[in-house]
Amino acid sequence: MSTKKLLKIALTLIVSVACFSCVEDDDYVIPSSLGNEENEGLTAIMDSIASGDITEISISELVALYTGTVTLIESDIVVKGYVTSSDRTGNFYKEFYMQDAPENPTAAIGVVLNQVDSYNQFNLGREVYIKLKGAYLGENTSEVVTIGGQADGDQVDEFTANQIPDFIFRSENTMEIVPLVLNPSEVNSSHLGMFVTLENVQFPMSLAGKTFLEPTDDFDTQRNLVSCLNGFEFPIETSSFANFIQEPLPTDGRGTISGVITQTYGGDDIVMVLNDTSDINFTEDRCDPVFEESFNTAIDNTTLNIDGWINYAEAGSVVWTEQVYGGNGYAEYNPYNSGDSSNIGWLITPGIDLDAQDGEVLTFQTEHAYPDSGHEPLEVFISTDFDGTEAGIATATWEPLTFDVSYIVDYDTWFSFTDSGSIDLSSYSGTAYIAFKYTGSDSSNQNMTLHVENVLVTVP
Repeated sequence: MSTKKLLKIALTLIVSVACFSCVEDDDYVIPSSLGNEENEGLTAIMDSIASGDITEISISELVALYTGTVTLIESDIVVKGYVTSSDRTGNFYKEFYMQDAPENPTAAIGVVLNQVDSYNQFNLGREVYIKLKGAYLGENTSEVVTIGGQADGDQVDEFTANQIPDFIFRSENTMEIVPLVLNPSEVNSSHLGMFVTLENVQFPMSLAGKTFLEPTDDFDTQRNLVSCLNGFEFPIETSSFANFIQEPLPTDGRGTISGVITQTYGGDDIVMVLNDTSDINFTEDRCDPVFEESFNTAIDNTTLNIDGWINYAEAGSVVWTEQVYGGNGYAEYNPYNSGDSSNIGWLITPGIDLDAQDGEVLTFQTEHAYPDSGHEPLEVFISTDFDGTEAGIATATWEPLTFDVSYIVDYDTWFSFTDSGSIDLSSYSGTAYIAFKYTGSDSSNQNMTLHVENVLVTVP
């Protein structure tokens, strides 16, 4: 078991490091003016910057110094940031994150320290200076670039309680952190450590009655949000030590949710971690779709046989399959090594009623790998006279739909889901079928791997 996990288990046995110059409020401690020692330390830093004895660098410049191994910083440099996380609810532990500006940040970084209840000193929005000479730059247990006071193998380790007053200095300034507003599908590794708002999201109804923490999980639980824009799923991670673990997930509406972007233990997946559940603002009606298929019932590496869907090989031996990676299911067409001179595979949705509402929009996502120059295998069609049988595919009227696809949008990026864009279906009526048609040839080296995910018909 990792040191971090053992320390978490021992949380209740650890005495908090004393807060510097704090005053009590009803529910928690609010930092007041700086104590003499802190004030003198910060003044010395500012004087050294002014005299040129110390150089202030940006967080982005500091992150750029990371070479992939834990490094002792030997230069007289200092970095400034604004705290984006809070351990007041217990959802963060012996760490905080800071970004380079209160609004519209361009970079962020983690700080690990042997101090619990650090929100009493390094509260949300607090302007913090860190002297870097003698500190270490590396990655934390979530593989996020981080500053610490020691090295522990290939990871950076905490500033000790004795090191904290010598390295980390808060100023008098506490700024409002204006969250960076994103759609879930826009979040990437450049946002690690930043305070972000995800807009137009909701928890799926399958989580109704569930709490933030799965009772059987020892340390962390991930619960997926769903974007009302494109069905993209994004995980919210909750520590088993958070004080809101038994609160029910809000599944009666949609809206915004704000938190810090980080990664799961080991760095496998990007997640959001909440400072507090008060940062959830679900005040609008749910956006449950007219039709939805996330493929999350997929059984890895099996023929796709989801109820109501048609999976038909018009030419060749290859059909669409169900695949699962990292807990996420999707549909795959992959003619590689089939030996077929022609591959044509249809994947057709169940019938979708377009008369029960107005203004329908289709969205989906694709990703690809092993592209072949000049090969554009995917077409997407709609039909309102299809009879729902394999025999009827050839006689139905299939109208092509215009969409963005991964290999057109970013040909060189493999295994990265791309949004189709919003496809207007409002001019169609009756029962509609959406068809994904792959055309290729293994023997002619037109055998790109293609994935389809999150097929949604919604009324925005």
